[in-house]
Amino acid sequence: MKTKILSPLRRDGYKAGMIMMLIALSTMLLTTACSSEDDALNNTANTENTINKGYALPVTVNVTREDGATRASYNESTRKLEFSGGDKLFVYGSATAAGSFAGELTWQSGGTFSGTIYTQKEWTGTADALFTAASVGENLTATLLPNNYGSTGFLSINNNSTTDIAYDDRLTVSFSNAFVASETAKATGVEQLSWEQAINNYSSVFALSPGNAILNFTITGLEAGAKDVSLQIDNGIAYTVTGSVTPNASGVATFAIGVPVGANIEDMDNNLTVGTHNLTLPSSTTFAAGKIYNITRCVNAINGKFSVSSTKKVFFSKGNLQYDGTNWKFAASQWEVLGANGTGANGAANSYPMDLFTWGNIDSPTYNGTTYYTEDADLSGITDWGSRMGSGWYTLSKDECLYLFGMESNNTDKRGHARYCKYFRAKVNGVSGIVVLPDDLSGISDIPAESSRGTASTFNGKTYTTDAWSAMESAGCVFLPAAGFRNGNSVMNVGSSGFYWPSTANGSGSAFTVGFDKDNVFPANNFNRNIGFSVRLVCEVPSN
Repeated sequence: MKTKILSPLRRDGYKAGMIMMLIALSTMLLTTACSSEDDALNNTANTENTINKGYALPVTVNVTREDGATRASYNESTRKLEFSGGDKLFVYGSATAAGSFAGELTWQSGGTFSGTIYTQKEWTGTADALFTAASVGENLTATLLPNNYGSTGFLSINNNSTTDIAYDDRLTVSFSNAFVASETAKATGVEQLSWEQAINNYSSVFALSPGNAILNFTITGLEAGAKDVSLQIDNGIAYTVTGSVTPNASGVATFAIGVPVGANIEDMDNNLTVGTHNLTLPSSTTFAAGKIYNITRCVNAINGKFSVSSTKKVFFSKGNLQYDGTNWKFAASQWEVLGANGTGANGAANSYPMDLFTWGNIDSPTYNGTTYYTEDADLSGITDWGSRMGSGWYTLSKDECLYLFGMESNNTDKRGHARYCKYFRAKVNGVSGIVVLPDDLSGISDIPAESSRGTASTFNGKTYTTDAWSAMESAGCVFLPAAGFRNGNSVMNVGSSGFYWPSTANGSGSAFTVGFDKDNVFPANNFNRNIGFSVRLVCEVPSN
């Protein structure tokens, strides 16, 4: 594993490698209001500390933060970090007359920090003069150490009680562990990860500015239990950030990662791993200091976001649902169709695996066409196949399907609808079906003109090889294969029509379905529940 270490003395770039950078401590903040005793100490030779750490210089200083729209914050409404109890300011530097100096100041109220810094040599001037001299010489840094700053292991101070401050008091920063998990990531962890510093810009106050961007992750669809996390970062030389998260009861895990200015996510497959799940994130963004990037993903899902109501978006699973007689799983690809006896063709089907299910049969699906929920009273919230694939997965309702396909009043096209014409017929790897486009079409170029998406008389209007479809899928497109249907143990119409169950019943013994063929798309047809249709699950996009 490669590690990136940042020096607080550099803001224009960072060297990467297997390094843990130990930065010599030196400084404290500015004296703005002191007692007469403090004045005497600051204007005469300061007193040598009894533990031989150096010469003690009491300091009280004001600290501000630079404003801006890209402020890192754990307060989403104000976009500002706020000082809190337990925060410290670590000031270090050097000046010719004082030698090296360093110390920790403790937050008092507002932007005031107080404490003691230690100089190698006696200093007869004020702390303000000391910091000004060090800043002019470009040897001054103040770093915010948030409350519990050492708890995550990537930022720590080593204070040794010796005379040689420059070499024995050190700030250790290791970005291989710039990671905060769960709810902490929404609070002080964000402050910690932003790495707030003031470098050689002292002028009566220290104005802190962020050195890192914050990647704020929300991952859904996870199983119970702790999960190891790794993210590949690229900033000239690749390195890995690692950590561990525990999903909540809904299968959602949140965590935050701090990355240095100019870094981005490494351009490679599976650059984010959560437990056994490998996710590929886009790598085109170069992260800016102080900005929070909210990144939401659902494991085993296509990355595209699809509106299914005016307020709700979903991710689609990576393939149709399958059952092998014991276990449920997703198809290996979006175009995989099992058909009869797993052959992907029409004919008699009387053995597993299967991917055509009677409505509501989620316990032990068989090829017996009479196994289905016959009465609405039987439903009791258990008809959704999503419960078989873990927390967060569910089956779209009839109304959500209508909204997705841009139709209203069951099957009436509404050309003014926001999603009208965002699907078209195609073949992927030789399999017929329809392509549904995500809300965000940026970066998607290999699609038919909008005027030709709504109608067609063949699935050959657009064809994709596996490589061509890989690019479409990466951009968030969904493919629903024409998997046909099953009546008892007979599979028919594979390749010529497709039918997908929503979760909405339509009176005793029947339910709605999404159906399509080479001529029509009907998002709200009505069929008997004993017919075997395909199932494609979704998971809701969380709001950040």
